[in-house]
Amino acid sequence: MRISLLSLSFALLGCALQADFILAFQAASCISSGSTCNGLLNSRSRYFGSSSPEASSCIANGRSLELRMGFFPGQEAADMITTVASASATFAESISTTTTTITTALESSSSMLISEYVTSPEPIHSLFTVATFLPQPFWLLMILFPKSDITKKIMGGLEIPLLCSLVHFVIVASSIAQQGAGVTAPLSEFNDVFDPSGDPQKAFMGMVSNYPNFVAEEWSHVLTWDLFVGRWIWLDGLRRGIFTAPAVLFANLIGPPGLLIHWITCTISGKEIVESSEKAEIENL
Repeated sequence: MRISLLSLSFALLGCALQADFILAFQAASCISSGSTCNGLLNSRSRYFGSSSPEASSCIANGRSLELRMGFFPGQEAADMITTVASASATFAESISTTTTTITTALESSSSMLISEYVTSPEPIHSLFTVATFLPQPFWLLMILFPKSDITKKIMGGLEIPLLCSLVHFVIVASSIAQQGAGVTAPLSEFNDVFDPSGDPQKAFMGMVSNYPNFVAEEWSHVLTWDLFVGRWIWLDGLRRGIFTAPAVLFANLIGPPGLLIHWITCTISGKEIVESSEKAEIENL
C-alpha cells in the first residue's frame, strides 16, 4: 500500500514537472516569435511601411502569445526556465533519496520476513508433510518392482536416503532456531528419557504432548532410518536372489519387524542373513 501511494505521488509530481517543461518551451517559442516579429516589423517598415498586413499579423500573434502565457518575453521567461531547471534538479535528488530509502526498507523487510519465517511453525509444518510423503513412491518401487531397471537406477545409490536425511536436518535446525518459543523440547528434558531410575516412557510422552517440534524431529528421524534399512533389505535380496517384498513392506509400515521378516525369509531359503564369507571378511578388516 505504501509503495502504491509512493508510485502515485511520483506520477503526479512527474506530470506537474512535465507541464512546467512544456510551459518553459512555449515561453522560449514566445520569445523567439516575438523577436522574429520585431525583426520582420523593422524589415517590412523599411520597404512596405509599418501598416503592412504581415507586420500587423506578426505583432498580433506575438501579443497573443504574450497574453496567453501570462508574461512578457525577456527576463521573466529566463526566470521561469531557471525555476524549472531548479525544480528538475530537486526532483532528481528526491528520486535518489527515495530510492535509497525504499531499498533500505525492502532489505530490512526481507530480513525480517526471513527471520519470522524461520522462527515460525510454518517451515516445520511443511517439512513434516514432505518427510511423510517423499519416501512413499520409492517404497512402492522396491516392493512392487524390485528387479525393474528404474528401481535399480533410482534406489541403487544413496541419493534418496540422503535427501530424506537433509529434510530431517532442516527440521532439526529450524527447531533449534525456535528454542524458547515453547515448541521445542529443551535438551535438559532428554535427560529424563535416558534416566533409568525415573520413568523414561512418561518423560518421552511429556515431550510428545508438550512440544510439537519434537514430534516432527522424531517422525522424520524414524522414516529416514526405515527407508535406509528397507533399501538394504531390497539390495540384499537382489544380490542373493531372496524374495523381499514382505520384509520391505513391513519395514515401511512398522520398521524393525521388517528386518525380522527378512531374517525369517533368509532362513526359509536356506541362507543366513549375513553369510559366513561376509563375516570372515569383516573379521579381517
